[in-house]
Amino acid sequence: MKYTMVLLMFMAHTWIAAQELDLNIKVIVQGNTTSDPKLIKTLESNITEFMNTTKWTDDDYESFERIKGSLQFTIVSESSPGSFTAELIVSSERPVYQSTYRSPMLIMIDKHINFSFTGVNPLIKTTNIYVDNLSSILSYYAYLIIGLDRDSFSPYGGEEAFLKTQEIINTLGIGVNADEGWKLDGGSKRNRYWYLNNILHPRMRPYRQSIYEYHRVCLDKMTGDLEKARAILLSTLTSIGQIELDYPATMLIQVFGDTKKDEIIEIFKIADRGSKSKVKAIMVGLDASKKDKYNVLN
Repeated sequence: MKYTMVLLMFMAHTWIAAQELDLNIKVIVQGNTTSDPKLIKTLESNITEFMNTTKWTDDDYESFERIKGSLQFTIVSESSPGSFTAELIVSSERPVYQSTYRSPMLIMIDKHINFSFTGVNPLIKTTNIYVDNLSSILSYYAYLIIGLDRDSFSPYGGEEAFLKTQEIINTLGIGVNADEGWKLDGGSKRNRYWYLNNILHPRMRPYRQSIYEYHRVCLDKMTGDLEKARAILLSTLTSIGQIELDYPATMLIQVFGDTKKDEIIEIFKIADRGSKSKVKAIMVGLDASKKDKYNVLN
C-alpha cells in the first residue's frame, strides 16, 4: 500500500508538470446578476482547472517551464439565468535568461465575451469541433498564449499553436462566428478573429521575427552586455515601427505597444538622448494616444 501511494504521488506530480499553463483566474461580478454567488465561484474554479490541467500540446513542460499569466473576467450583465456578458483581461509573461525578471508577452482587453454557464456541462478543449462559446474562447487564448511564448524562444516557433487557434475559429458554431468577438465583417477589426489574422498574415512575418529578436537576442542577453543588447533592441523596434508605417493600425502592433510600453521605457530611460528620442518617436508612432507616457524619454 505504501509503495502504491508513492507511485500515485509520483504519477500525479508528472502529470501536473506536463501541463503548459499556470494561469491565475479571477471572475468578478460588476453588473446585476441573478445567479447564485456559488455559481460564479464554480465558474472561476472550472476555468482554473480547465486552463491549467488541460494538455494543450504534445510537449511536456517541467513545472518551472509552465507559462505564467492571468485571465480576469468581469461580468457586466446577465441577459437570462446563466447567460453572461463579460470583459476579459488576458495577460502572460515569460522569464528572462539569468534574471528574476519576467517580460510581459500579452496584455489584451477583450470586451466581447458572451457565454452560458450553468455549472453542469464541462469545459472542453476545442480545435476541430465546436462545443460552446466559453470553451472556444478559453481554448483560443490557451493556444494564443502558448504560441506567443514559443515565438519568443525560436523564430516562428508558435506556428503550430496559432494554427490550432485558427482551427477553433474555423469550426465555430452556426451564428457564433457573427458574435462581435469572432466576426470577420464589420466593426473596427479589433477582435479575436483579427488578432489571429494579423499573426498569421504573411506580411507580419517580419514582426514575428522581430519578436524573437526582441526576447532572445536582446532581453535574454542584457545581463551580459546591456549596451549592445539595447542597441539591438533599438534596431528591432525600428523594424516594428516600419511595419506599422507599411500596414498602419493593425491590432497586432497596437497590442504590442500596450504590452511592452512600460518595459521599453524602463530599458531606455537611462539610454543616451539620441536613443531615447528615436524610441519615443517609434512608440508614439505605434499609438499616439500614449504620447504623454513616453515624455519620460525626453
